[in-house]
Amino acid sequence: MIAALAVAVLALAAAAFVLAPLFRPDAREAERAARALSAEQDLHARYGMAVGALRDLEEDRATGKIGDADFAAQQAELQAKALDLMKQIDEQAPGPA
Repeated sequence: MIAALAVAVLALAAAAFVLAPLFRPDAREAERAARALSAEQDLHARYGMAVGALRDLEEDRATGKIGDADFAAQQAELQAKALDLMKQIDEQAPGPA
């Protein structure tokens, strides 16, 4: 009986320790900031991937893996995507202080 009571007390203490950060007064603000940072990092990563794809496309053209017509079409698409991502990054950036 005492062992079961001790296990229950330890389980409650562990649960309180694990759940305590969820009930902090600033928990909601911390979560919002983390989401905003995550969204910004995602945009930067996607922009980097678009720029990398443009470099790969240039290399494929230089080595003759793709023709000029395919190159032009894919380049236009990737440049538009990179430009759109750049605009989204700029929109999220804080204004001048």
